Amino acid sequence: MAASVIALGLAGPINPTRVARAQAASETIDAPTEEQLQRYATAVRQVSNVAAEYQPRLEAAQGDQAKQAVRVEADQQMVDRVEAGGMSVAEYNGISHAVRKNPELRKKVERMVAQ
Repeated sequence: MAASVIALGLAGPINPTRVARAQAASETIDAPTEEQLQRYATAVRQVSNVAAEYQPRLEAAQGDQAKQAVRVEADQQMVDRVEAGGMSVAEYNGISHAVRKNPELRKKVERMVAQ
């Protein structure tokens, strides 16, 4: 699951549609600490769960407005779960960028997510 989560981009940056742009900005985090990586791995699992939960609803939604409403709700759920884990959206997005740039870091996070 971990590899597929990251490979599919589910561990990528959250783009919350109803959250202030200041919250959605990314911090620059090139070398996250072990504590940040642990929180990030937990957040990735949470984001993945939200994506899995909302995918059928998105597919069943009729029309662009309905699909957008599902996306907005899913985005907010992702934000809520990331923040409930003690991580800001900016920190989550910053680590997501670092993971995408660094193959070794990606492998480490994949192992952490799988645990």
